[in-house]
Amino acid sequence: MAKDIKAQITRLETLYTEQEYTIQALNQITIRHDQEISQLRSKLQLLDRQFRSLRENIPSQGAGDEKPPHY
Repeated sequence: MAKDIKAQITRLETLYTEQEYTIQALNQITIRHDQEISQLRSKLQLLDRQFRSLRENIPSQGAGDEKPPHY
């Protein structure tokens, strides 16, 4: 019976170690994803500012519909 308990404890220790490794790996992945999301947000904000700037510099759509003066 003592062998069974030792075997169970060894198994539990092994499972615990594997779970600790998995948790650490998932934590690293989560940290990396958070960094990537932050970078993507910054890039999106930059693109949004550039888009708005370009839109402000483009003449309104109505100007393209006007007929040239020689018509």
